[in-house]
Amino acid sequence: MKQLKSFSTEIILVLILGFLTLSVLDVVWMPMGVQIAVLSVLVVVFAAYAIYGLREHGGDEREVAILHKSDRVAFFAGATVLLIAVVYESVVHHMTIPWAVCALFVMVLAKTIGYVLHNRS
Repeated sequence: MKQLKSFSTEIILVLILGFLTLSVLDVVWMPMGVQIAVLSVLVVVFAAYAIYGLREHGGDEREVAILHKSDRVAFFAGATVLLIAVVYESVVHHMTIPWAVCALFVMVLAKTIGYVLHNRS
């Protein structure tokens, strides 16, 4: 029962995050106050999702393996999207998006540092 509650909480947070993310894609129609409110709620919900993800622990070896595989898929999905954004902007608009390049670098750097630190212990 606890696992079902945990899973449903995660699904609800993902749905809220998806809705908020889609709503800030086109902020032209939003008044500034609504835009700031939506962005604030997005940050708070993402923080809740991040805290939820950091507290997640696998019980047996199978659950730990599932967590590791899902983390790996999420990392490569995020890195792939950022890489596509950098390549697309470079080819089509002949310029790069500095934040996308920095985000990609930070993702790769954090994964490498995490691997080295956890491999030492």
